[in-house]
Amino acid sequence: MKRLLAATAAMTFAVTAPAAAQQGGQQGMAPGAPQAATVQPGAVIYGSDGAEIGTVAGEQGDVVVLKVGERNVPIARTAISQGATGPAIAVTRAELVAQFDQQVAAYQAELDAALTQGAAVQTADNQSLGTIESVSGNAVAVQGSDGPMTLPKASLALNDQGKVTVRATMAQVREAMGGQPQSR
Repeated sequence: MKRLLAATAAMTFAVTAPAAAQQGGQQGMAPGAPQAATVQPGAVIYGSDGAEIGTVAGEQGDVVVLKVGERNVPIARTAISQGATGPAIAVTRAELVAQFDQQVAAYQAELDAALTQGAAVQTADNQSLGTIESVSGNAVAVQGSDGPMTLPKASLALNDQGKVTVRATMAQVREAMGGQPQSR
């Protein structure tokens, strides 16, 4: 999911930066130097059309997460500038949602392609969990050193290297399976 967050934020910045630079130039500012906006959780973010896009749900480093309807959309902090009505990005709500949905679909297709028989699965703390035996609907059967287990597809993601990773540490997996957490 970290890869999805970074890719979406980068894609949003790539689309919004040129437009923000153009807007900055139109307002008498040097091109490429729009006035930065300070944002905090709960702040409303506006689009290039002046309409409300969503509210700031949180921050993760250089990424701001916007609550846009049912979506939590990550955008680069540098894509937010001070607009006439408040903090703004240089796309409309419809454009942002379309870009985000496209990125999510591409990420989901990449994850689905990686969920193949024999693929290695690791834990969030980089330990080998086992290999995928089969995928049926939203259930992924994994054969590991602690025995077979079935994981919900939603508990899996691709890490920064494109490897299938369960969103839990080995201790959390073992605890969920009813075993005692083991230290290494």
